[in-house]
Amino acid sequence: MIDEQVLEKLEFPKVLKQVLKYAITDIGKNIVANLKPLNDLKLISNEGNFVTEAKDVLNISGHPPIDFIPDLNQPLSESKIEGAILSSTKVLEILKLAKTSRLLLQFLKQELKSDSLLHNKLYDLISDKLLEHKIEKVINEQGEVKENASTTLASIKKEINSKRNELVKSINRIIKNLKDDDIVREDYLTLRDGRMVIPIKAEHKRHIRGFIHSESSTGQTVYIEPEETLDLNNDIISLSFAERREIERILREVTKMIGEVSNDLKKSLQVIGYIDSIFARAKYSNEIIGSFPNVD
Repeated sequence: MIDEQVLEKLEFPKVLKQVLKYAITDIGKNIVANLKPLNDLKLISNEGNFVTEAKDVLNISGHPPIDFIPDLNQPLSESKIEGAILSSTKVLEILKLAKTSRLLLQFLKQELKSDSLLHNKLYDLISDKLLEHKIEKVINEQGEVKENASTTLASIKKEINSKRNELVKSINRIIKNLKDDDIVREDYLTLRDGRMVIPIKAEHKRHIRGFIHSESSTGQTVYIEPEETLDLNNDIISLSFAERREIERILREVTKMIGEVSNDLKKSLQVIGYIDSIFARAKYSNEIIGSFPNVD
């Protein structure tokens, strides 16, 4: 192993910093950042040939379809736990991992020769369009559970929207009546603890029956939930709990599905990171017009 001081004198860390600029994934960046000179002839030859093959691909077809992917080892491990629930944003990142794996596999199969050393790395890349399709059915591009992810969720969403529209109409009607008597502070409704309330001038708080949720910092405004809208607000809160439970059920199902192929996804994550690091080195080599030397 070469001494760290020797590496510093050779400005090896500075070289790695330049190569690091071309790495895209978290795993790829980590591999590049931890590279050290090798002393095994076979490993040296293999790594050099990997980079040379990657340069050929870059020069003929451009960069492979690799996008940013974070280190997903932790959520992939969690997905195997019975009853685990991954967040919708993590599920979206895992979907991106699966897509990248499939597209990278297609690209390199087409671009690499059958006797290519890099070709051997492709066997650990997952290609599962069914998994992608099932995730895309329930998660949108913003990483949120779709409103129509299940018939139950769609029904709950529809009822919530209907109740909210009814509630807004009721509150606006109350505001209009109170505005004529100069009781409301502002001509708008607001939310307190997830419930729609009306801002009332503090001196008139006795003029409206309802529940006081809070006061403004100045004490000049109180936020009151009118008595006649209590039931509607309660219905919406209850439906929101049902919505949350259904979203959790959907995410639990998706998490279980991911857990069933978690090991394959982990392998793909590592291979994508490694290939990313190879192409980062290849790009740097092209930048400095470098070539791999003969090794004896």
